[in-house]
Amino acid sequence: MSGWYRFLSMGMQYGIAIRNVCVRTEPTLEPLRKYKGDVWDRRQESRLTIGEPLQLKRQDGGWLYVISDSTEGYVREEGIFVCTRRHYEKYRETVAQNYQVVIKSGRYKDGQYFRVGTVLPVFEKERTYGCTGSAPVFIRNYLPFTERQIRLQMERMLDIPYSWGDERLDGMDCSSTVRAFYACFGLSLPRNSEEQRSCGETLRAMRQAEYEDLTGKSAAEKTDVIKKLGVGAVLHMPGHVMLYAGEKDGAQWIFHNCDTYIMDGTEYVVRKSIISKFLPKGEGTYLDYLTAVWRPVL
Repeated sequence: MSGWYRFLSMGMQYGIAIRNVCVRTEPTLEPLRKYKGDVWDRRQESRLTIGEPLQLKRQDGGWLYVISDSTEGYVREEGIFVCTRRHYEKYRETVAQNYQVVIKSGRYKDGQYFRVGTVLPVFEKERTYGCTGSAPVFIRNYLPFTERQIRLQMERMLDIPYSWGDERLDGMDCSSTVRAFYACFGLSLPRNSEEQRSCGETLRAMRQAEYEDLTGKSAAEKTDVIKKLGVGAVLHMPGHVMLYAGEKDGAQWIFHNCDTYIMDGTEYVVRKSIISKFLPKGEGTYLDYLTAVWRPVL
Protein backbone atom coordinates (compact mmCIF):
# COMPACT_ATOMS: atom_id res chain seq x y z
CA MET A 1 0.00 0.00 0.00
CA SER A 2 1.48 3.34 -1.02
CA GLY A 3 2.01 6.15 1.46
CA TRP A 4 -0.87 8.23 0.14
CA TYR A 5 -3.43 5.41 0.50
CA ARG A 6 -2.02 4.66 3.94
CA PHE A 7 -2.67 8.25 4.96
CA LEU A 8 -6.23 8.18 3.65
CA SER A 9 -6.94 5.31 6.02
CA MET A 10 -5.09 6.88 8.99
CA GLY A 11 -6.22 10.51 8.87
CA MET A 12 -3.71 13.19 7.88
CA GLN A 13 -2.01 15.89 9.88
CA TYR A 14 0.48 18.46 8.66
CA GLY A 15 3.85 19.86 9.62
CA ILE A 16 7.09 21.56 8.60
CA ALA A 17 10.60 20.33 9.37
CA ILE A 18 12.43 22.77 11.63
CA ARG A 19 15.67 20.77 11.59
CA ASN A 20 17.47 18.45 9.19
CA VAL A 21 15.66 15.39 10.51
CA CYS A 22 16.68 11.77 9.89
CA VAL A 23 14.02 9.61 8.22
CA ARG A 24 13.99 5.99 9.36
CA THR A 25 12.48 2.87 7.78
CA GLU A 26 11.28 1.79 11.24
CA PRO A 27 10.44 3.78 14.40
CA THR A 28 13.73 3.07 16.17
CA LEU A 29 17.19 4.61 16.38
CA GLU A 30 18.77 1.17 16.73
CA PRO A 31 21.08 0.68 13.71
CA LEU A 32 20.76 -2.27 11.35
CA ARG A 33 23.94 -3.67 9.75
CA LYS A 34 23.76 -6.02 6.76
CA TYR A 35 27.02 -7.81 7.57
CA LYS A 36 29.90 -7.78 10.03
CA GLY A 37 31.89 -4.62 9.55
CA ASP A 38 29.09 -2.81 7.70
CA VAL A 39 29.61 0.92 8.34
CA TRP A 40 26.11 1.95 7.24
CA ASP A 41 22.87 1.88 9.18
CA ARG A 42 20.37 0.24 6.82
CA ARG A 43 17.41 1.64 8.74
CA GLN A 44 18.48 5.12 7.65
CA GLU A 45 16.19 6.08 4.79
CA SER A 46 16.81 9.77 4.16
CA ARG A 47 16.99 13.19 5.79
CA LEU A 48 14.48 16.02 5.65
CA THR A 49 15.79 19.51 5.02
CA ILE A 50 14.85 22.56 7.06
CA GLY A 51 11.55 24.00 5.91
CA GLU A 52 10.34 20.84 4.16
CA PRO A 53 6.50 20.62 4.27
CA LEU A 54 5.05 17.28 5.38
CA GLN A 55 1.94 15.25 5.82
CA LEU A 56 2.12 13.12 8.93
CA LYS A 57 0.57 10.71 11.40
CA ARG A 58 1.52 10.46 15.07
CA GLN A 59 2.93 7.15 16.30
CA ASP A 60 3.73 5.81 19.76
CA GLY A 61 6.91 6.73 21.60
CA GLY A 62 7.43 10.21 20.16
CA TRP A 63 7.57 9.14 16.53
CA LEU A 64 5.78 10.52 13.48
CA TYR A 65 5.20 8.81 10.17
CA VAL A 66 5.74 11.47 7.48
CA ILE A 67 5.45 11.88 3.75
CA SER A 68 7.28 14.70 2.00
CA ASP A 69 7.55 15.43 -1.72
CA SER A 70 10.66 13.24 -1.88
CA THR A 71 10.45 10.51 0.76
CA GLU A 72 8.47 8.87 3.53
CA GLY A 73 9.27 7.15 6.80
CA TYR A 74 9.55 7.61 10.55
CA VAL A 75 10.99 10.71 12.24
CA ARG A 76 11.34 11.95 15.79
CA GLU A 77 8.65 14.51 16.56
CA GLU A 78 11.13 16.96 18.14
CA GLY A 79 12.27 18.09 14.70
CA ILE A 80 8.80 18.81 13.30
CA PHE A 81 6.49 21.78 13.79
CA VAL A 82 2.95 20.38 13.59
CA CYS A 83 0.50 22.82 12.04
CA THR A 84 -2.98 23.06 10.56
CA ARG A 85 -3.74 22.22 6.97
CA ARG A 86 -4.39 25.93 6.31
CA HIS A 87 -0.89 26.87 7.56
CA TYR A 88 0.64 23.99 5.59
CA GLU A 89 -1.02 25.10 2.36
CA LYS A 90 -0.19 28.77 2.99
CA TYR A 91 3.44 27.88 3.62
CA ARG A 92 3.66 25.92 0.36
CA GLU A 93 2.06 28.81 -1.48
CA THR A 94 4.55 31.25 0.04
CA VAL A 95 7.53 29.09 -0.94
CA ALA A 96 6.23 28.75 -4.49
CA GLN A 97 5.91 32.53 -4.90
CA ASN A 98 8.94 33.90 -3.06
CA TYR A 99 11.83 31.59 -2.28
CA GLN A 100 15.55 31.25 -1.78
CA VAL A 101 17.69 28.18 -2.36
CA VAL A 102 20.90 26.93 -0.74
CA ILE A 103 23.50 26.30 -3.45
CA LYS A 104 26.33 25.46 -1.02
CA SER A 105 26.00 23.70 2.33
CA GLY A 106 27.25 25.28 5.52
CA ARG A 107 26.55 26.38 9.06
CA TYR A 108 25.07 29.83 9.57
CA LYS A 109 26.07 32.17 12.38
CA ASP A 110 23.22 31.00 14.65
CA GLY A 111 24.59 27.45 14.51
CA GLN A 112 21.95 26.08 12.16
CA TYR A 113 23.24 23.87 9.34
CA PHE A 114 21.73 24.37 5.88
CA ARG A 115 22.07 21.58 3.33
CA VAL A 116 22.54 22.26 -0.37
CA GLY A 117 19.25 22.07 -2.27
CA THR A 118 17.20 23.40 0.64
CA VAL A 119 14.41 25.72 -0.54
CA LEU A 120 13.03 28.25 1.93
CA PRO A 121 10.50 31.09 1.78
CA VAL A 122 11.58 34.71 1.73
CA PHE A 123 9.31 36.79 3.90
CA GLU A 124 8.78 40.53 3.62
CA LYS A 125 11.67 42.67 4.87
CA GLU A 126 13.89 39.58 5.10
CA ARG A 127 17.24 39.87 3.40
CA THR A 128 18.86 36.91 1.75
CA TYR A 129 22.46 36.21 2.59
CA GLY A 130 25.42 34.68 0.81
CA CYS A 131 28.65 33.81 2.54
CA THR A 132 31.95 32.18 1.72
CA GLY A 133 34.10 29.68 3.54
CA SER A 134 32.21 27.29 5.81
CA ALA A 135 28.94 29.29 5.78
CA PRO A 136 26.02 28.40 3.47
CA VAL A 137 25.37 30.28 0.26
CA PHE A 138 21.79 31.34 -0.48
CA ILE A 139 20.42 32.85 -3.67
CA ARG A 140 17.05 34.26 -4.64
CA ASN A 141 15.26 32.13 -7.24
CA TYR A 142 16.82 29.12 -8.94
CA LEU A 143 20.00 28.85 -10.96
CA PRO A 144 19.63 29.18 -14.73
CA PHE A 145 20.01 25.80 -16.42
CA THR A 146 23.06 26.63 -18.51
CA GLU A 147 26.22 24.59 -19.04
CA ARG A 148 28.25 27.19 -17.16
CA GLN A 149 26.00 27.09 -14.09
CA ILE A 150 25.79 23.29 -14.22
CA ARG A 151 29.58 23.06 -14.06
CA LEU A 152 29.81 25.70 -11.32
CA GLN A 153 27.24 23.86 -9.21
CA MET A 154 29.15 20.61 -9.56
CA GLU A 155 32.24 22.43 -8.28
CA ARG A 156 30.29 23.87 -5.33
CA MET A 157 29.16 20.37 -4.39
CA LEU A 158 32.55 18.67 -4.54
CA ASP A 159 33.79 16.81 -1.45
CA ILE A 160 30.38 16.33 0.19
CA PRO A 161 30.95 13.26 2.42
CA TYR A 162 29.28 10.07 1.26
CA SER A 163 26.66 8.95 3.76
CA TRP A 164 24.15 6.14 3.23
CA GLY A 165 20.66 7.59 3.59
CA ASP A 166 22.17 10.96 4.53
CA GLU A 167 22.91 9.71 8.04
CA ARG A 168 25.58 12.40 8.44
CA LEU A 169 24.23 15.92 8.74
CA ASP A 170 26.78 17.12 6.18
CA GLY A 171 26.67 13.94 4.10
CA MET A 172 24.69 12.60 1.16
CA ASP A 173 24.50 9.43 -0.88
CA CYS A 174 24.48 9.24 -4.67
CA SER A 175 20.77 9.84 -5.23
CA SER A 176 20.38 12.62 -2.65
CA THR A 177 23.37 14.36 -4.24
CA VAL A 178 21.63 14.30 -7.63
CA ARG A 179 18.37 15.42 -6.04
CA ALA A 180 20.07 18.33 -4.21
CA PHE A 181 21.91 19.33 -7.38
CA TYR A 182 18.73 19.60 -9.42
CA ALA A 183 16.83 21.32 -6.61
CA CYS A 184 19.18 24.27 -7.17
CA PHE A 185 17.78 24.53 -10.72
CA GLY A 186 14.14 24.24 -9.64
CA LEU A 187 13.55 20.58 -10.47
CA SER A 188 12.22 18.45 -7.62
CA LEU A 189 13.29 14.82 -8.00
CA PRO A 190 12.30 11.74 -5.98
CA ARG A 191 14.70 10.51 -3.31
CA ASN A 192 16.10 7.22 -4.63
CA SER A 193 17.86 6.39 -7.89
CA GLU A 194 15.23 4.03 -9.34
CA GLU A 195 12.48 6.60 -8.74
CA GLN A 196 14.69 9.23 -10.37
CA ARG A 197 15.03 7.02 -13.45
CA SER A 198 11.24 6.62 -13.56
CA CYS A 199 10.92 10.39 -13.18
CA GLY A 200 13.05 10.82 -16.29
CA GLU A 201 10.66 8.57 -18.23
CA THR A 202 7.67 10.49 -16.92
CA LEU A 203 9.20 13.83 -17.88
CA ARG A 204 9.91 12.48 -21.37
CA ALA A 205 6.24 11.54 -21.75
CA MET A 206 5.41 15.13 -20.79
CA ARG A 207 8.02 16.41 -23.28
CA GLN A 208 9.99 17.90 -20.40
CA ALA A 209 13.05 15.67 -20.75
CA GLU A 210 15.07 13.68 -23.26
CA TYR A 211 15.40 10.05 -22.16
CA GLU A 212 17.27 7.08 -23.63
CA ASP A 213 17.19 3.44 -22.58
CA LEU A 214 20.80 2.23 -22.80
CA THR A 215 20.10 -1.45 -22.23
CA GLY A 216 21.92 -3.57 -24.82
CA LYS A 217 23.87 -0.68 -26.33
CA SER A 218 27.62 -0.85 -26.79
CA ALA A 219 29.99 1.44 -24.89
CA ALA A 220 30.50 3.51 -28.05
CA GLU A 221 26.74 3.86 -28.58
CA LYS A 222 26.23 4.87 -24.95
CA THR A 223 28.97 7.48 -25.23
CA ASP A 224 27.32 8.99 -28.32
CA VAL A 225 23.95 9.25 -26.58
CA ILE A 226 25.44 10.81 -23.46
CA LYS A 227 27.42 13.38 -25.44
CA LYS A 228 24.29 14.24 -27.46
CA LEU A 229 22.26 14.95 -24.30
CA GLY A 230 25.06 17.02 -22.81
CA VAL A 231 26.44 18.18 -19.48
CA GLY A 232 24.05 17.60 -16.60
CA ALA A 233 22.51 14.43 -18.01
CA VAL A 234 21.49 11.93 -15.32
CA LEU A 235 23.19 8.54 -15.70
CA HIS A 236 21.79 5.36 -14.17
CA MET A 237 23.31 1.97 -13.48
CA PRO A 238 22.19 -0.65 -10.94
CA GLY A 239 22.77 0.80 -7.46
CA HIS A 240 24.24 4.12 -8.56
CA VAL A 241 23.24 7.42 -10.19
CA MET A 242 25.58 10.10 -11.59
CA LEU A 243 25.65 13.29 -13.65
CA TYR A 244 27.54 13.76 -16.90
CA ALA A 245 30.26 16.38 -16.39
CA GLY A 246 31.46 16.64 -19.97
CA GLU A 247 34.40 15.56 -22.09
CA LYS A 248 38.06 16.40 -21.60
CA ASP A 249 41.09 15.06 -23.46
CA GLY A 250 38.89 12.55 -25.24
CA ALA A 251 37.49 11.04 -22.02
CA GLN A 252 34.01 11.35 -20.48
CA TRP A 253 33.77 12.63 -16.91
CA ILE A 254 31.06 12.22 -14.31
CA PHE A 255 30.03 14.01 -11.13
CA HIS A 256 28.83 11.64 -8.41
CA ASN A 257 28.94 10.82 -4.72
CA CYS A 258 30.79 7.52 -4.44
CA ASP A 259 31.28 5.18 -1.49
CA THR A 260 33.85 2.65 -2.75
CA TYR A 261 34.88 0.91 -5.96
CA ILE A 262 36.83 -2.26 -6.73
CA MET A 263 39.76 -2.51 -9.11
CA ASP A 264 41.79 -5.67 -9.64
CA GLY A 265 40.17 -7.23 -6.60
CA THR A 266 41.06 -4.35 -4.27
CA GLU A 267 38.42 -2.10 -2.72
CA TYR A 268 39.21 1.61 -2.84
CA VAL A 269 37.41 4.00 -0.49
CA VAL A 270 36.23 7.33 -1.92
CA ARG A 271 33.31 8.40 0.33
CA LYS A 272 32.77 11.87 -1.07
CA SER A 273 31.40 13.62 -4.14
CA ILE A 274 33.93 13.77 -6.96
CA ILE A 275 34.36 14.48 -10.65
CA SER A 276 36.02 11.43 -12.18
CA LYS A 277 36.23 9.31 -15.28
CA PHE A 278 33.96 6.25 -15.37
CA LEU A 279 35.33 4.13 -12.52
CA PRO A 280 36.29 0.47 -12.96
CA LYS A 281 33.62 -2.16 -12.43
CA GLY A 282 33.83 -5.87 -13.18
CA GLU A 283 35.65 -6.39 -16.48
CA GLY A 284 34.90 -2.86 -17.64
CA THR A 285 33.82 0.49 -16.23
CA TYR A 286 30.64 2.16 -15.04
CA LEU A 287 29.96 3.05 -18.68
CA ASP A 288 29.42 -0.62 -19.52
CA TYR A 289 26.79 -0.94 -16.79
CA LEU A 290 24.71 2.15 -17.63
CA THR A 291 21.03 1.33 -18.19
CA ALA A 292 19.49 4.76 -18.84
CA VAL A 293 20.30 8.42 -19.33
CA TRP A 294 18.07 11.47 -19.34
CA ARG A 295 18.27 15.24 -19.19
CA PRO A 296 15.47 17.63 -18.26
CA VAL A 297 14.33 20.46 -20.46
CA LEU A 298 14.33 23.45 -18.10
